[in-house]
Amino acid sequence: MDPDLNTDLNENEEGSEAIVLCPVCGQAVNNHAAEELYTVDLVESDFRIRTLDDDILDTWLVFCHNCLYITHDFRHIPDQINLIREYVLSGDYRMRFTDTNPTTLELFEHYVFMLEKVKAPAMVFADTYLRMSWLYDDDHNDRDACTYRGKAIVYYAKALLAGSLSEKDVSMIYYYIAELSRRNGDFERARKALLKIDTAIPMFRSLFEFQTVLIRDHNDGAAIMPREVN
Repeated sequence: MDPDLNTDLNENEEGSEAIVLCPVCGQAVNNHAAEELYTVDLVESDFRIRTLDDDILDTWLVFCHNCLYITHDFRHIPDQINLIREYVLSGDYRMRFTDTNPTTLELFEHYVFMLEKVKAPAMVFADTYLRMSWLYDDDHNDRDACTYRGKAIVYYAKALLAGSLSEKDVSMIYYYIAELSRRNGDFERARKALLKIDTAIPMFRSLFEFQTVLIRDHNDGAAIMPREVN
């Protein structure tokens, strides 16, 4: 692979890469960078950002219309790029795309299918399943939202078992397990997970206090993050 494959071809006024090369096929692609600016309205208890402008979920995944590779940010070349390239260029992968203009949910489903084939890290699955639960929440599909929150919990737990995490990362995972368990109505598991976060870290002290009240009140809804955490 050309070592300069992902050198940006064009930059917007903020200096973030707008056009890069797809790491799978080398074609120029539009890249909605993860740090694209929005006017934030509020942040919910599972760290979902609500904006005044648009739904970030609709642009969280990017898509190469040439080879159909899906990723979160084309600038990032994954460790498994050779395995990803082999799979994305296979007929098995391309046969999934009956429509080359998939909906946001379809794009997530194709993305998860690819993650399974390349055995992606547990945190990638957890993060993706969390976002899929948001899509089902938006459709008022409580059953599937609950299912995907449950999948996210399983993979956050797998990430803990994999080890090599900082204390802050461990506490964040336990916070997510507590939050998603609470949202699924499992207040006992939520309480046990919350007790494992490091409250010596100021941010997690605030999150602990915030989440404790929600669990105590058996509140299973999406809550607005307190200003001091934001």
